[in-house]
Amino acid sequence: MRKIVFALLIFPALAWCQTNLLDTSSWSVGNGNVTDFFKFGTDAENVREVGTNPYGDAEVLWKAAPDSGNDADGGWDTSYNTIDPSKDYRFTTWIKKTNSTDGSTLFGFHAFTLSETASSRNLDGTSITSPYFFWGDLPQLDQWYLLVGYVYGHGHTDLTNQGGIFDINGVKVANLTDFKMSTTTHWLVHRNYLYQDTNTSDSQFFSRPTLYEINGSEPTIAELIDPNSGSGGSTVWTTSGNDIDYTAGNVGIGTTAQANYRLAVDGTVHTREVKVDLVGWADYVFAEGYDLPTLKEVEEHINEKGHLINIPSAAEVEVNGIELGEMNKLLLEKIEEQMLYILQLEKRILKLEERPKTQ
Repeated sequence: MRKIVFALLIFPALAWCQTNLLDTSSWSVGNGNVTDFFKFGTDAENVREVGTNPYGDAEVLWKAAPDSGNDADGGWDTSYNTIDPSKDYRFTTWIKKTNSTDGSTLFGFHAFTLSETASSRNLDGTSITSPYFFWGDLPQLDQWYLLVGYVYGHGHTDLTNQGGIFDINGVKVANLTDFKMSTTTHWLVHRNYLYQDTNTSDSQFFSRPTLYEINGSEPTIAELIDPNSGSGGSTVWTTSGNDIDYTAGNVGIGTTAQANYRLAVDGTVHTREVKVDLVGWADYVFAEGYDLPTLKEVEEHINEKGHLINIPSAAEVEVNGIELGEMNKLLLEKIEEQMLYILQLEKRILKLEERPKTQ
């Protein structure tokens, strides 16, 4: 893995110990399906556009844009997420409805066996084919709400519903219905819809859906509502306006964090420019007293080592990678040395030309 040090503009993220089972990194501006999210309705009714998220920041949102038909009007079913039916899981989505209360907001899930048979259960153990935590109208228009639903393991016996709707201040404004799985449940599907809305002026926005196993390492509801709340001490990002900062340690992407590097990436990086802060540059080559190797010394080193003086070998690069700043300095060192060699040759040529020609 090659290690480089540079500044990146990264999408606002939160550092919790557990990974969200739903990957929204495929949410780019456009319409219809994207990886792991399958549209509910037509392409035109499923729009992804940049808007203001519940935290006041610009982000790609999923928008349900209904047509005049009394049917599916936007939203998604996710791909199948493999789970352990003995464990508990929590579903969440931020949702905002605008313009009117026509149609219904649906927030639910599917549980399937390996044979793709529905295996959802009410808390009392009775079967239910199409479970929804919520079906109806949000408390108010033009307001973001965090919808939270729980799906418990097959051994769960408590009949108390813990799910709910939370406003942006963390106040629980409504209770939702919870469910559980059967012993044969193998997959869970997260689903959110706008349904039977014939008002073409309406919109329903979805932001940051999650599916977490409940094991103590998932973000708390308070952390989902206020990422900077620091509940449990697990939030390590801080924000200021549209800026986000991380100062708690090192970051690994595609690999574990590296002790000597703020950012370690195992993979490719796409950016317009890389700026490297570097102490010292190669102009020492032009300083008085610089020990310029002779061309004979350079030739001997190449014959013996197989590379230029001060330049790492291919084997060293394979093991250690390169430091962009240091390597650029070394390359400039070689360029400046070449310029000195050229100037030396120029002087020799001029002297030869000044010699009187023999008859």
